[in-house]
Amino acid sequence: MPHLYKTLDGTVWRPSKSISLTRADGTKLEGIWAGSAQEEKLDWWMRPPGTDLAQTDEVAEIAVKDEDTNELRWGKAPPGARIFFVLQPPVTGKSGESYRLAKLVTNAATSAQIEYFNDERFSLFGTLNADGTIARIPPLPPPPPEQRELL
Repeated sequence: MPHLYKTLDGTVWRPSKSISLTRADGTKLEGIWAGSAQEEKLDWWMRPPGTDLAQTDEVAEIAVKDEDTNELRWGKAPPGARIFFVLQPPVTGKSGESYRLAKLVTNAATSAQIEYFNDERFSLFGTLNADGTIARIPPLPPPPPEQRELL
């Protein structure tokens, strides 16, 4: 599962922090990155009333920690790609402030991604259509494993 992502302006976004998102209708939202949601179960994740599917700004790179070594490996995102989050309904925190948890939408990693990142899940790339559906963008192939040290 991706652990960080970088937008084109160089900002690095990470779990447990507030992230800026946009719904298909252009509404700006914020959520706290808290885990992931498998694309294969997206209908289930979207069932609760008040849930939103939202996208990030354009993404430049995705980072995944190797499951065995904890080494962080970055991979480039395809041009124009955004990643998606399921924004859960608002909850009220202990301080009385409202917030929303955001689950990163992942899909099954390709064999090349598994070999490079050593993880079974990866970010789903694409853009939101006006009707809220996802226009998928295929991922770029990661560098060959022997080039990890050169990056």
